[in-house]
Amino acid sequence: MHESLARRSFTSDTIELQAIRNWLHEILQQQACSENCINDAILAVNEACMNIIQHAYYGRADGEMIIEVLREKDHLVFQLTDFASPVDINKCQPRVLDEVRPGGLGIHIIQSVMDSMQFLEPPSNVGNLLELKLNIHKQRDHG
Repeated sequence: MHESLARRSFTSDTIELQAIRNWLHEILQQQACSENCINDAILAVNEACMNIIQHAYYGRADGEMIIEVLREKDHLVFQLTDFASPVDINKCQPRVLDEVRPGGLGIHIIQSVMDSMQFLEPPSNVGNLLELKLNIHKQRDHG
């Protein structure tokens, strides 16, 4: 069963990313997460929010994103909801890393630090619902 830890709405303005990172840091510290866990979660959620801003809202700053942080035993669950047009999930794939060009690494970064990333069936009146999960005890070697 999921225990909701926090839920907050943000606009799709890139200026909100700092507030999102600060908000998440405060919540995750209260969950006795390691610094690696906190950093991984913040990195992944930040990348997911940036993808929502760029690809769901096409850079519009007037969209809405809702982030909910839940606890499921030893996992943190992040549900990101937007109200943009539904995305084509088949196009949400990491790009080939051999391609030397700027951008396009968000999904690769998310998948490399989180235990799972999946699109869930959104409730009515919602465009997209992305769920990220991270084991709070997992130690990552970024080395």
